[in-house]
Amino acid sequence: MKYISIIFVLVLSVLLGVGCSKKEKVKENAEEANSVASTQNVSEIDNVQLREGIVPNFSFTDANGQTTNFDSFKGKVTLVNFWATWCGPCKVELPDLIALSKEYSDRNVRFIGISTDRGSDVVEDVRTFVQKSGITYQIVISNDDIESAYGNIHAIPTTFIVDENGKIVESFVGVRSKEYFAQALNKALGISS
Repeated sequence: MKYISIIFVLVLSVLLGVGCSKKEKVKENAEEANSVASTQNVSEIDNVQLREGIVPNFSFTDANGQTTNFDSFKGKVTLVNFWATWCGPCKVELPDLIALSKEYSDRNVRFIGISTDRGSDVVEDVRTFVQKSGITYQIVISNDDIESAYGNIHAIPTTFIVDENGKIVESFVGVRSKEYFAQALNKALGISS
């Protein structure tokens, strides 16, 4: 019985040590990301206007320093992706989203990323991550109002495809492939695959 207790304590110690070391690596990676310069396509949401049946309107400052709002995307299909800098699955799909934003740049499609990161240095942290990752589309910092308006985001990544009229036509939680995103965008554009 004494040996079982000792073995149990040893196994528990090893498991706790492994868990703590993973947290330290995450912290080290976050500190590395903070050492890179910022970009201008990251901003905070200024206000949220809830509307029934269509996505909420919200305003933000774009990469050119101009205040713009989600309604300016009307007439375009928009991919809205909720994500975070610390989210492993978000990082997995990020290269596909970046590639698609470039491939669809000459089509009637806009991309907007909504970072769910929190903290006192969130804007700078997200800007650092955006520059290091090569994200070229607009990124805004989420708040409780926008998350609530999109149905209380409980997991990330969560992606919405919004049609030209501002209606959500598709939504999905979790990592998706480039092909999956392209198929959803083409469907919203009325292009058969």
